[in-house]
Amino acid sequence: MYEALLSRRLRWAPMICCVLVAATGCDLTKLTAESTAGLFERAAPGFEEYWDYDLAGEAVPATIVQLEGILRVAPDSDPLLTQLSQAYFGYAYGWIDVDVEALEFEGKYDEADVQRRRARTMYLRSKDLTMHRIALVHPGVYDASKGSIEELEAWLEESFSEEADAPMLLWAGQAWGAYINAAKDDMVAVADLPYAKAFVLHSIALDPEYYHAAGYTFMGVATASELAADLDAAKAYFEKALGVTERRALMTQVNMARYYAVQAGDRPLFDELIAEVLEAGDVLPEARLSNRMARARAELYTANVDQLF
Repeated sequence: MYEALLSRRLRWAPMICCVLVAATGCDLTKLTAESTAGLFERAAPGFEEYWDYDLAGEAVPATIVQLEGILRVAPDSDPLLTQLSQAYFGYAYGWIDVDVEALEFEGKYDEADVQRRRARTMYLRSKDLTMHRIALVHPGVYDASKGSIEELEAWLEESFSEEADAPMLLWAGQAWGAYINAAKDDMVAVADLPYAKAFVLHSIALDPEYYHAAGYTFMGVATASELAADLDAAKAYFEKALGVTERRALMTQVNMARYYAVQAGDRPLFDELIAEVLEAGDVLPEARLSNRMARARAELYTANVDQLF
């Protein structure tokens, strides 16, 4: 009798599940997408601690394609938008930009331009994803970004006051700034640099230590790269980043060498910073992959130092 009763109950189970899903408006596909996005977010530190720079670079494109597919199902998922925007930025910055510089050092400018256009597209996608993420909680971001720089700064001040707001502002500003750097021949894009800096500066105001003081490093690079650059201000930004990280986040040193020391014509400082990167051990496990990226750049600059000075 029990088996017959159980059989009848199980026979009705699929229909009951369908009724429950319909009644609650639940989208199982979207739930699965959200769950997968959360899994990627929780797994992210494992990638940042990975040790093989080349293998990581081969893996990122597949991750991007997979995340883009999931985004179709859950376009407003905060963890998904976060991971995908960072994946685009990380791949462009960590691998494609290195290829661009290597090709330019070899005099292969046409090939370098092809890769630069790829990086530019990825930075723009990263920026757009992060701006969408911001717009989900602060819809005024698009209008604020179209006004004057003073209006944007006031809007940022009014809209973001918590330390937890710093990450999205940093990633938006970094991606925007990197896009501008990859589109230097586009004067319309270049004119937007103050807007990118405004996002990063407000991020720093909320949490200067976030992501190994990446905001200070960004500002050092951006300031040193401007026409009539204020090199003293650029140096101060880099030194703040070095202080916060206790010189363990090596992208700061390699960027200070490439953008500040080269601009200042300070070869001894350049050599000192590059040597520091090349001689460092596993000084920051939670940023192991980033430090491997720094080493790849340091090796490239060492091999082509005569073209920099």
